[in-house]
Amino acid sequence: MSKSHVGIFGTWDMNFWTTPEEVFKAKLEANPIHPFTETSPDHFEVTLRSPWLWISLFGLLVTSISTVGYYATNPPDQSLTYFIMAIMVFFYTTFVYSDLRRIVIDTARHEYEFHVGSRLMYRGHIHNVYIRLVGQKSGTGDTYYTVVLNGFHLEEQVLTSSTIRRHKLEKLGRKLAARLNVNYFDFLDRSVKHVVRHRCPYASPDDSIESLSLFA
Repeated sequence: MSKSHVGIFGTWDMNFWTTPEEVFKAKLEANPIHPFTETSPDHFEVTLRSPWLWISLFGLLVTSISTVGYYATNPPDQSLTYFIMAIMVFFYTTFVYSDLRRIVIDTARHEYEFHVGSRLMYRGHIHNVYIRLVGQKSGTGDTYYTVVLNGFHLEEQVLTSSTIRRHKLEKLGRKLAARLNVNYFDFLDRSVKHVVRHRCPYASPDDSIESLSLFA
């Protein structure tokens, strides 16, 4: 099977006619483990680009155009140093985030991996990778929810656009976590809706009991 490749336009659903939860539902109907691909039994992979790459590229483009536009009609002055420094920072961050990210979940081996380009950045126990519902209050007082993939030494991957319809998104997030056989966490740190399938193999019994009601 070919590997799933997700980019900024694949995870940020700019759709004005369909709600984010319906878009996510359609993706899961087309691929029950979206955005992953099962490359072998119980072995899931996804290849993606960091959203910071596009932010860095945009910053580099805007800063470069602004610098050229300003000094095309003005003589060089001390402000040129700040423009050059900004260009260098955006150029560096573009380089840092240019490599593809690859996340591997191997439930048979109870581990996951995070690769940047050809480099293995981290390999850890499966209890440290999870699907989570994230809530963030807006200026109007409404809470908007998204489903994310995250974990220890992972770069958080936003899987849906924001919506105020928590229950529908929650249901879909729990289904995805079940299909990937990873932990699921509610947007609240203390919640009866956490689904802990894997616990830290090195934790004490007391820590394991507490993890059922608290995730930090």
